[in-house]
Amino acid sequence: MLIETDVLLAVLNPSDPLRSVAKKVLAKEHLLLSPYALLELNLLIRAGKIKVKSFDNFAGGLDAFFRSRGITVLPDNPRNHSIAQQIESNFGLTFFDSLHGAAAKSEGLTLISFDSSYKRLRSIGVMHIDPRTVR
Repeated sequence: MLIETDVLLAVLNPSDPLRSVAKKVLAKEHLLLSPYALLELNLLIRAGKIKVKSFDNFAGGLDAFFRSRGITVLPDNPRNHSIAQQIESNFGLTFFDSLHGAAAKSEGLTLISFDSSYKRLRSIGVMHIDPRTVR
């Protein structure tokens, strides 16, 4: 399964009502992180939407967290950007949602996200799972 940024955001925010669901998902094996999730997190921090005391500590903590859970971050590639542009144009997804969807499509992975807009991508072979349905 390919983890989208919103699952990370839920687990990072102690007051998020979906935190326990996100924690359960991130306890699963063989998870991959969308290559665009870290960039999206970085931009949210820079925009002041997420507050961190020390970016260095935050990034180091994320790295340790991913390693402890065996979560691999997929690499970026030009093909994803081409697919993302088509997704954004044809399905009206946001820039980052289009990139996450493109990564799932090009890798043949199921995307796990709280965002139901990914259901629109089923017609192009992108499967989506809402974390609340994961057992």
